[in-house]
Amino acid sequence: MGQSGSSAADEWRRVLGTLDQDPERGFNLAHECCGRWAADADRLALVMCHPDGSSQRHTYRDLFGQASRAADAFVAAGLRRGAKVGAILTRQVEAWIAALGAWHAGMVYVPLFCGFGHDAIAQRLNAAGVEAVVVDQRWRQVLEAARPLLRRDIQVFTVPGADGAGPLEGDRDFSAELDAGYPVTPMADTAADETAVVMFTSGTTSEPKGCVIPHAGVISLLPWFDHSVTAGERDLLFTTTDPGWSFGLLSTGAAPMVRGVARVMYTGDFDPDAWLDVVEREGVTCLTSVPTAYRRLVVAAAERGIPSSVRCAVSAGEPLDADTAARWRRLSEAPLRDGYGQTELGMVLADLADDARETVPGSLSRVVPGWEARLLGEDGQFVEGPGQGEIVFRRPPYQLTSSYANARDLWESRLVGGEWFRTMDVVRLDEDDRWWFVGRGDDVIVTAGYNVGPGEIESVLTSHPSVLEAAAVAAPDPRRGSVVRAVVVLAAGATPSAALTAELQDLVRREIGRHAYPRIVDYVPELPKTVTGKVRRASLRDQPPRLADAG
Repeated sequence: MGQSGSSAADEWRRVLGTLDQDPERGFNLAHECCGRWAADADRLALVMCHPDGSSQRHTYRDLFGQASRAADAFVAAGLRRGAKVGAILTRQVEAWIAALGAWHAGMVYVPLFCGFGHDAIAQRLNAAGVEAVVVDQRWRQVLEAARPLLRRDIQVFTVPGADGAGPLEGDRDFSAELDAGYPVTPMADTAADETAVVMFTSGTTSEPKGCVIPHAGVISLLPWFDHSVTAGERDLLFTTTDPGWSFGLLSTGAAPMVRGVARVMYTGDFDPDAWLDVVEREGVTCLTSVPTAYRRLVVAAAERGIPSSVRCAVSAGEPLDADTAARWRRLSEAPLRDGYGQTELGMVLADLADDARETVPGSLSRVVPGWEARLLGEDGQFVEGPGQGEIVFRRPPYQLTSSYANARDLWESRLVGGEWFRTMDVVRLDEDDRWWFVGRGDDVIVTAGYNVGPGEIESVLTSHPSVLEAAAVAAPDPRRGSVVRAVVVLAAGATPSAALTAELQDLVRREIGRHAYPRIVDYVPELPKTVTGKVRRASLRDQPPRLADAG
């Protein structure tokens, strides 16, 4: 399924031909992302937009110069090639300066989400063996609270606050370090398989795993970026995801930089109206975000519309529900393309720009060029033709992740015959060769002998005007083994009632079938989510239902 071996190989040859370095001879991510474009003094790299309406523009040359000085500062502090440099930063230019600086010096960048508590930070710093941390002053005290839990002492580079608050005693001022005039550090001649990033997964069902990402891992993202995002040098790409996660740092960060694309980032908290202001003011042409954000964005844009400068939008991170896709379609002529990927692999399923078929909301139309996919049945055998099973991918020449830093046995368990990688996700392939995400393997609901995917139920529930968000999970049942339980967040102005419950049950019964309708419907103020916005269905399964079986 997907591409044949020969056409997949052709795609990888095409991608390799667009690079400035031959991975067989060496590959440094700082050069491929930034250094290769620095000769053009005017080539725009980043526009940082702030809540007060102000902005700063950074060219690739500016960014490369600052990153080079960051490398000098890291080396002057005694860090050596291969050292792990952690970062507790958010959507700010310092995140890119620190990452590019670490790669320039042959060091390993370890991003940590700024919303983590001190326990989570300590756990990840210990697992990765971090020697230094670049931290924004806003989260300096959280890092300080983590220090007693660390197995080794760390050096701290603090980014001063906008209010003038400076580093703690013993810290290095990151801004001052960039201007210190340290001896110049030549760019490290890193190998393609040398580690560039240790990226921790969000840990929805287990302890977070440290994905070891080599310098050439970014190559795995380029087919998706070229065929689905399609942003080029004439575009302005609004990237909204925090660079503490792989979609923000790599998929919509490093990948567009490899293509020399200019990006916009908003430094404030999520505000759909503020986002629309940025898009309109800057003339954004391409937008990337997650379904949770798009759901709120289409509500905010209901009256003002999506600015006409936008020619494409891309969603990833969780399934895009049909209602949000339909609302977007009414507001904009720009396509909203869904995508699926994993930090372990890259982006591998997506709506593609060159697909002549009309996009079907909720589906992932095709395997991304360069990738080959198969379905693995419960019996461990490949499923031929349309069907449902765990989706596995043939490992490409350059996979985004090469191993787990802290779970090597688990990594080995995800390899099938050495050449296929298990996603642990259940996907359905229909008769029209469209792929439908069903759920994580442990999210699938088995009721009265039927396998029911939560994504399809949730998409139907959120199409009801009274529903803002919904999650579907299994609830124990003595007769059926388990039944479908819907956990619903209502839209503004809606109130729980027996009548509404009956409406929602009938809606699912009509759209999907009696086997899938939620026999239990709970109403909650909000759904438990990971810091990346994914619903924690495992947490919901652990909670007792609030309402009785509806029969």
